[in-house]
Amino acid sequence: MFKTFEKFSHLPPAIQAKAQIIGTGVLLTLLCLSHSIELIAQNQAIRAEAAFTPPSVSLGNNSIYKVIIYGTQALPTGKIPTVAGLAISNSPQAFRSASLINGVPSVKTELSFQVRPTKKGSFSLPSWVIEIGGNSVRVPAAALQVLTPSQQDLLLQEKEKQRQNDIKQAAFVEFETPRDFLFEGETIPASINLFLLNGLPVTRLPPPPKKIGDSFSMTEIRQRNIKRNFLRNGKSYTVFSWPVGLTAAMAGNQELSFEVAIQVRVKNNRSSPFNDPFLSDPFFGFGREQALIASSEKQTIEVRSLPMKGRPQDFQGAIGSFSSVSRLDADRVSLGDPVKLTVEISGTGNFAAIPAPGIKPSDKLKVGSPKFSFAGNEITKHEGMQSFEYILTPLTPGLIEVPPIEFSFFDPIQETFSSTITTAHPLRVDPGEKWTPGSSENIGPKNKEKEKEASTADLFQTESEPGRWSRTLEQNLLLDIPVFWYSQSIPLVCFCFFVFWGLTRRSGEKEKLRQKEATLTRQMKDSVGFNDASSFLRAFRDLIRIRLASLRNHPNPSSLSSDELVTLLHSGENSEELISEIEDLLRSCDDQEFAGNELAKHPLDSLYQKGTKLLKKLR
Repeated sequence: MFKTFEKFSHLPPAIQAKAQIIGTGVLLTLLCLSHSIELIAQNQAIRAEAAFTPPSVSLGNNSIYKVIIYGTQALPTGKIPTVAGLAISNSPQAFRSASLINGVPSVKTELSFQVRPTKKGSFSLPSWVIEIGGNSVRVPAAALQVLTPSQQDLLLQEKEKQRQNDIKQAAFVEFETPRDFLFEGETIPASINLFLLNGLPVTRLPPPPKKIGDSFSMTEIRQRNIKRNFLRNGKSYTVFSWPVGLTAAMAGNQELSFEVAIQVRVKNNRSSPFNDPFLSDPFFGFGREQALIASSEKQTIEVRSLPMKGRPQDFQGAIGSFSSVSRLDADRVSLGDPVKLTVEISGTGNFAAIPAPGIKPSDKLKVGSPKFSFAGNEITKHEGMQSFEYILTPLTPGLIEVPPIEFSFFDPIQETFSSTITTAHPLRVDPGEKWTPGSSENIGPKNKEKEKEASTADLFQTESEPGRWSRTLEQNLLLDIPVFWYSQSIPLVCFCFFVFWGLTRRSGEKEKLRQKEATLTRQMKDSVGFNDASSFLRAFRDLIRIRLASLRNHPNPSSLSSDELVTLLHSGENSEELISEIEDLLRSCDDQEFAGNELAKHPLDSLYQKGTKLLKKLR
């Protein structure tokens, strides 16, 4: 044990001795205390007490079932009796302690069980037995009274219920489908709608919705959301819509829901953006951003399996209503020349899952792998035309028939299998030109002799005529080879390219920012004409974000909060008067947005004039 004192070896000997004495005393004290506790536990009679804390609760609140075991610090074993109407946890919290009560030492163990009443009434948990170190100890019975919720409890529950309902009414999601059932593998168009209560302090445009559940696949959202105004139950909403294509992945009754995370601005001194009653006070302004999850109700959609009756052998999963046509780009070619066959399938359905139609094999035609393209609704990919291009190469001359192509599909409306067949195309294949011998066979004897002489003349050289060998060696000097100079210029060309690319990129980014600023300025001006305070506010704030981000080289202007904007204003060469005017203008914009047009303190045209002047002064 004395190795503990090695850390005092750097101290003077006298101090080391004192430290060792003190440490030894502490260790001895602890050992004695531990031994004393063991003796107390041996000499103290083991008994148990039990009670509910509190003994009376209202329905909807929890209580604690506490068991105190005196005379031991060992954990007991046993089984709590089951009481109908009480849900008692099987994982208690344990606490051990030792103390002096009126000069008498005592040790005990406390066990706390969580209790959740499920109905009102008087409940009694009967006596039960626990096992401790080979001893059986009886735990006395305990009583709990579960009362009807008081008027205050009912009021609090009603307020919380109203608060949750207000949140749901302020921001929620709905989605629409053409019908309440579909078949496995079928693609249907759908619209996801986000409702935002006018006056809700949203700080940025909402992101695309997130699908909850794996029973459906969804096309990628690439189109900007569609914004419109909507009146429901006397409340005005701004609605954002996203069109998508939904495809059922498996049969059965499948649940589907969506959620959107939006950012709202709340005061720094509040834990929630909502108060009771909802939106009763202006919690907007310079504060922090908080995420608000707007979700839809879970909707059950019936997904039916495709029938086996009447299913064609060539069916490959196409579901919808389709028609097909085909065409050749030429009706007469020479043997060996390719010809292009185009097959077009149009209509409505799951185009993303449509495979290329097969062409019957033939010893007269060679069929290449098809190329395909889609033209139509790129968002849902539910309506349009799928084209397949085949390269056909005739193998024999004469009149060849390009066979018709059959395409099978399942019609979900008629709930039957159908097929569409293209027309056959005649193709005349000419034999083409005959192969002619090469010019090398027409060389006469004299020409061959001249060629031979010319080929052997360069094998023997004289000093006066160095010949090809010497000339080749002279020309192969490093500096005389053009490839050498080309290779030396590559690094210079690459350097110039990267410099030009960097300058072009910076110029392009600056041009994008200028275009965005021009767009936002136009939106501000248009908002003034339409008296749209919300659009004016968003455009003005985005302009300040972009302008300051450009001046301070900030990588993400959209993430800047109002407090961060003020910080950036102070970091530049802006006067305190300018900073104060911008802050006042932003607060005026808040008043304009959340008070409504009728209660606006300042007209939008004056705010527009003032805002544009201040933006020009930013440094």
